[in-house]
Amino acid sequence: MLMGLHGRQVHGFTLLEVLVAIALSAGIALGAVQLLSNISGSSRGTEATSDELTQLQRFNQVVSRDMEQFIDRPIRDVYGDSQPSLILDGGDYLLEFTRAGWRNSPVSEDPHATMQRIAYRAEALDEDVCLPARRRLALAKGLDAEEFESDGDCLVRYVWSVLDRSSDSEPRTQIVLDEVFDLRVELIMLTFREDTPIPTQEVVLEWPPIEQLQADNVASRPGAIRWTFSLTKLGEITRLWQIPYAGERF
Repeated sequence: MLMGLHGRQVHGFTLLEVLVAIALSAGIALGAVQLLSNISGSSRGTEATSDELTQLQRFNQVVSRDMEQFIDRPIRDVYGDSQPSLILDGGDYLLEFTRAGWRNSPVSEDPHATMQRIAYRAEALDEDVCLPARRRLALAKGLDAEEFESDGDCLVRYVWSVLDRSSDSEPRTQIVLDEVFDLRVELIMLTFREDTPIPTQEVVLEWPPIEQLQADNVASRPGAIRWTFSLTKLGEITRLWQIPYAGERF
């Protein structure tokens, strides 16, 4: 209790009351900081999920267009050797095939072929071809591209403007997925027999096989292609496309 200038008693705060007030203020401030931190973390998580959904939509659009335009047209490689229209895990690429539907401009004076050779391959994120993906992923985490590290890969689409390639035929590249894990592509084979109208199914990880047994009353062909992979936020994804193949055999 203090005495004022005119002799009146003035009530002040005791030390205990001041300490309690400071503690309450500190608790409120700490709670506010935690709340802002949680909101910021939730916002970053939502943005990351949104980015993956955008990538998945791009993947669906790109692969759907390619698979729907598949055509049974073999090619010749840079050595002049014939290669089948569809190759799964057969060498340089995870998946390689021929597609149609590449349109020419109505006013083009130098029309190009209406078929393309397409390939897909998962590349390590530290490869030069994945640099744009690495930059996007690093920016989302507030890092430089050189500081970003990941065990995932980026999915790259390769496109050749000619089918029968020469030594100077270089593909264009397009990143389809920035960061992907456990990528697997499978062919679902359909085997037709004369004694039954319903084909049997078999999943294979390579095509064409090194040795393929043929019988007079049996015909086999790829009927569908299945992609399976994992994304950081969305988890495991599976997509299935029918292969529009009109013949009896490859």
